[in-house]
Amino acid sequence: MIVGARRPSSSTMRAARHEQWGSPLEIGDVARPEPAAGEIRIAMRATSVNPIDMHTGANSGYEQSMRLPCIPGWDVAGVVDAVGYGVTRYAVGDRLYGLAWFPYPAGTYAEYTTVPAYQLVPMPKSVSFAEAACLPMAAVTAWQMLDAVGPLAGRHVLVSGASGGVGHLAVQLAVARGATVTALARLDHHVTLRDLGAHACVDYTDPGAVTAIGKVDAAIDLVGYEFGASLFDRVTTGGTIALATAWSIEGYRAVAPERGIRAASCLVEPDPMALTAIAELVDSGAVRVVVGAEFELAHAAAAQQWVRDRRGFGKAAIVVHPPEPA
Repeated sequence: MIVGARRPSSSTMRAARHEQWGSPLEIGDVARPEPAAGEIRIAMRATSVNPIDMHTGANSGYEQSMRLPCIPGWDVAGVVDAVGYGVTRYAVGDRLYGLAWFPYPAGTYAEYTTVPAYQLVPMPKSVSFAEAACLPMAAVTAWQMLDAVGPLAGRHVLVSGASGGVGHLAVQLAVARGATVTALARLDHHVTLRDLGAHACVDYTDPGAVTAIGKVDAAIDLVGYEFGASLFDRVTTGGTIALATAWSIEGYRAVAPERGIRAASCLVEPDPMALTAIAELVDSGAVRVVVGAEFELAHAAAAQQWVRDRRGFGKAAIVVHPPEPA
């Protein structure tokens, strides 16, 4: 059992973790990590919740080398607190963000984490730590899925799950690359999606409206399952569906050749070059991350529930305040 009453000493930190697979997140003191050669230690200011966090906590995620107790999280936004041997690109005090270690454990639901220095880049200058923390996994996933589709200028792209963390960023990144974007989302999210640049918005619960979209050149499928499979009807022969839900890919690969469509399964990986480009787009105003809700580290379980409910727009941030002096 985690003991959660006292503040951490100089050798410990606060973290949210699972003591057993599928058990509720508990908050308490754990050992503070030390950076190895080539690593930096980040004093976390914020992280964010991604659906894979919940799968990992139930031991059903991509990364099967997780061990108990398990600290979830991969998104990093914070300040360099210490540097390991050989690190020259960053110094103590630098404000960085990034996707750490994925798909290997990173444990960012905590006051500190250690990361290979090359995986992090300077934060966008125009955003808060909470906003920066909501970018890495979601924005890089969208970026790499769009890369899988190929050149986008002048093409029509359909984005399912467009109001979610990855979806609302995929809409903006596709527009930034010159695509015409149709966003699939509930009706109450259409105004926001149009404000973010979507050329058309369609209520995915209205089959007639979905059919009326006609044919598109590519689809970014963030839903999968039966609804995702229905997107084959919307993609033209020779087009591409990029899929984020790996557990649906075998069915996609069985159907795609029959339809003359390419199916690309995308598992995000750390990509500092993409993060740098994304930061530039954010600072230019071309991309805006929507933080739908903010939670303290002590309420990480509530942050995960907000994501499970799938009612809000954008992402849930977990704010981590600097620890009090020991």
